[in-house]
Amino acid sequence: MAGVPSPALATLSHERSWREGWIYERKLDGQRVLAVRDGSGARLYSRSGRDVTAAFPEVAEALAAQEAPEFVVDGEVVAFEGSRTSFARLQPRIHLSDPERARRTGVAVWFYVFDVLEIGERDLRGEPLLERKRALRGLLTWRRPLRSTPHRVRGGEDWFAEVCRRGWEGLIAKRADAAYPSGRTDAWLKFKCEAGQELVVVGWSEPTGSRVALGALLLGYHDGDDLVYAGKVGTGFSERVLRDLHERLTDLEVPTSPCTRGALPGSGRRRGGVHWARPVLVAEVAFTEWTSAGQLRHPRFLGLRHDKPAGDVVREAR
Repeated sequence: MAGVPSPALATLSHERSWREGWIYERKLDGQRVLAVRDGSGARLYSRSGRDVTAAFPEVAEALAAQEAPEFVVDGEVVAFEGSRTSFARLQPRIHLSDPERARRTGVAVWFYVFDVLEIGERDLRGEPLLERKRALRGLLTWRRPLRSTPHRVRGGEDWFAEVCRRGWEGLIAKRADAAYPSGRTDAWLKFKCEAGQELVVVGWSEPTGSRVALGALLLGYHDGDDLVYAGKVGTGFSERVLRDLHERLTDLEVPTSPCTRGALPGSGRRRGGVHWARPVLVAEVAFTEWTSAGQLRHPRFLGLRHDKPAGDVVREAR
């Protein structure tokens, strides 16, 4: 068998479509893993090519015990919080290099397999996705911690709303006739479940690289008498919006942070490329969830709100 292939990477899409000829899988919140089984056993690799076998020894053992002597499969190692996959729950295991320490964490893991790249001397990467899935079904014995990843051939907004209510991360849409790509591809699309939240703009960061006007908006919300820092948002802007926001915020600049709680990115007027602003602007932001540190995960700027006073902005329950 050849070396470790480069995994296919889905492209994030904020425009969902439910077309014929596509399939839809649950988006899992875990560690992407390519698993290689050969005559020496099974090894697990992250999407960057790092060997993570020691972090998930029970997965490697289950793959090494399979009847097929050689194969390469693609999937996601996950841990659960209730019915939801949780990257935070998986964290204690991800960087461990001692299999026994990994087991002693007490964090149970599962390997959801969704694709097969090679079986023995047969390279399946040029075959259509549905053909690869048929080959995968008969390849492995599906016992703990191995699980097959189910898919649907039809999607829809009602179903998407339902899976988001269940606490799923979202869906992965894949073109059914596509070969297995290497790297980022528009034949695999990510549809993320997002929450909406109004937040107060408390400052901004300076741009880097080719970015114009500002890098990100710094955000907060009111909790009683406190203004709590909630993180930053750096996506969702057009160049025109960036310039407009910078012009507005420059007129509102203040020398110190208006926040009274939260882990701030810096203090003072310009420390670390951070500027603070009088908290009067309200931004509408989409995001996937609140982190355990009380900040936004995967935020995306939607626009400014002009119909709500900044003083009324609080953290909303989801």
